Amino acid sequence: MNIKEYIESGLLEAYVLDALNEQERSEVEANIARYPELAAELASIEAAMLNFALANAKQVPDFMQDKIWNAIESSQAQISDTDYITPPAAPQPKTIPLAPQPREMNWSRAAIWIAFAVSALTNFVLLGQRNKAREEQVAVLQRVDSLSQQQKQLATLVDRYKKASDMLADSATQTIVMHTMKPGHPMAATVYWSKANGQAYVAIEKLPMPPKGMQYQMWVIQNGKPVDMGVLPNELIASTGMDKVNMKITDGQAFAISLEKEGGSPTPTMDNIYVLGKVAS
Repeated sequence: MNIKEYIESGLLEAYVLDALNEQERSEVEANIARYPELAAELASIEAAMLNFALANAKQVPDFMQDKIWNAIESSQAQISDTDYITPPAAPQPKTIPLAPQPREMNWSRAAIWIAFAVSALTNFVLLGQRNKAREEQVAVLQRVDSLSQQQKQLATLVDRYKKASDMLADSATQTIVMHTMKPGHPMAATVYWSKANGQAYVAIEKLPMPPKGMQYQMWVIQNGKPVDMGVLPNELIASTGMDKVNMKITDGQAFAISLEKEGGSPTPTMDNIYVLGKVAS
């Protein structure tokens, strides 16, 4: 037999890990008994595997220790029952064993398997706990971020409505109601305008949501010409809310809202003016 090739074949490692069938295991045990080099290599493999398993093991959580020790004691009991049953005596030729006795090899393999099992089980439990903690941390951060965004939005709304209420309380503020320009389709919006400081707010009472690709645009009529006041966000239409106009208006005879292509138009589409209201002279 070529001892070097036999060692490199992996049969000894498979034997240690109980990965051979009955015939293969018997052949390996016979070769171990015949060749001292194989017995020494087997002992070296068992020691290396055991050291690797122990070196990579992690501290077992307290709640797992009782279960693991119960499993070990159960394995010990099964091995003991097998090892200490003495078969009927029979004449046997005298031999000099060159390999570790079966009971010793069983204990070595059992120790390796137990170390591997404890290490793998511990790693699995700890990995699950880390993943769960990470998921909980992400969920908390997302919740905190959501609450922070809501708080900012609420603060913005409070500030906006405070300014609007202060403006409405000013006797100089004019209220211009824009009525529907489409007979049979009731629509309405209101402009609150302070000519003295040029500030204006628009409140949407009733406007249908614009079709896809379209957007409402607001206009002020100055000296008979429409002047763009910007497009209205769809969120404002959906909420029937009130928002400040981002434009200083010091003059105007009327206000209007038209339906235009998304992004706005330089001039209003006259057939698509939905609501219009004149400023009282």
